[in-house]
Amino acid sequence: MNNAQKVATGAMAFLGAETLAVGPARPFAEFDILDDLSAGEAAWAEIYLDGLATPYQSFGFVTSWLRTIGRAEAVEPMIVVARDDRGRTSAILPLGRRRRRGLRIAGFVGGKHANFHMGVFRRGLDVDRQSIIDLLQRVAEAARLDAFFFVNQPQAWQKRLNPFALLARQPSPSFGHATQLKGDFNRWLDAHYSKGSRKKLGKKARRLAEQGPVSSFIARDAATASTLLAAFFAHKKTRAKSTGLFNDFDDAAAELFLKAATCEGHAEQRPLIELYGLRCGDRIAAVFGGVAHAGRFCGMIISYDQDIEIARSSPGEILIHDVIRDLTERGFTTLDLGVGEARYKDACCETEEALFDMAAGFTLRGRLAVAAFLSGRAVKRWIKRRPWAWSIVATALRRPH
Repeated sequence: MNNAQKVATGAMAFLGAETLAVGPARPFAEFDILDDLSAGEAAWAEIYLDGLATPYQSFGFVTSWLRTIGRAEAVEPMIVVARDDRGRTSAILPLGRRRRRGLRIAGFVGGKHANFHMGVFRRGLDVDRQSIIDLLQRVAEAARLDAFFFVNQPQAWQKRLNPFALLARQPSPSFGHATQLKGDFNRWLDAHYSKGSRKKLGKKARRLAEQGPVSSFIARDAATASTLLAAFFAHKKTRAKSTGLFNDFDDAAAELFLKAATCEGHAEQRPLIELYGLRCGDRIAAVFGGVAHAGRFCGMIISYDQDIEIARSSPGEILIHDVIRDLTERGFTTLDLGVGEARYKDACCETEEALFDMAAGFTLRGRLAVAAFLSGRAVKRWIKRRPWAWSIVATALRRPH
């Protein structure tokens, strides 16, 4: 067995395959690896609109993230455009390549700012496990990678199977939270909140109104979006200072990404991230934002004023209810509140969406890194499933005030 065969055999072991079979009729007959994002725009236009993809794999999201956070983190664009035997785009893998401790690794772009990581697949794509294995092995060889790391992939999206779920995988540390919008807000509210819970939330809303007139609104122009984003950053900064919790948005690149994603595109009525706000008097009491695609709205950011008189009235939850009312009227069928544990997600969402991680090593160092990576993710899952253990870790991670 030559060196190339040894590398392929090792890679397939981690992908859960024993042999590599390449037939004449393949959904991924050929592919290109693009480092120029504009060169892939036509492929997105061909399959994204009615294909299998989350909003975090839109051309706009991928482009904005790579040009801001990706650039700051030295992530190189590695967009894989696969085509079938008829020359049609069959899949887009929006990957980023980076060096980590001397290793050349790749994974889906978006990092922690994308709740769900996945490829973009042509509608009705008929693909088997071996075809995906073949594609990943060929991409790794062409890009001279040591390993792939893929995290937080949905097993299914909009009731359609994620093709990567056909491969060997393990559960992610957390899961997604989603709710089906019932075409009528009151029906949704009755299904999720008891009479007592609604009474309690109504009391909070009245208490909040004592601080000033309360109203929710959506950013329809760049100026309003900028105002809401400034409030969001202020809320997050104050919360981090008072709790010692890490602030994912206390970073110049993250701020630049959010500013571009929320404040641009209003002239064409197409901002990448839509922002909602809850006003209480002359203050912004809460901010909520998300991305949308194919009848589904994905909550991405949320914050609320940390002033005790505001915070104790649950302004974030009040705003989410107004968001659900608006999305229902606009014809959306699904809302998700992202990945991770929170009380308000349990209250608003009836569905836990399973996520999985997978990784593949193509060199000895890559295979060792994969083993460590998957073990670390499994330990994190173990901790998150045990409140006592998670409480200890969360306390240890808090920074001194």
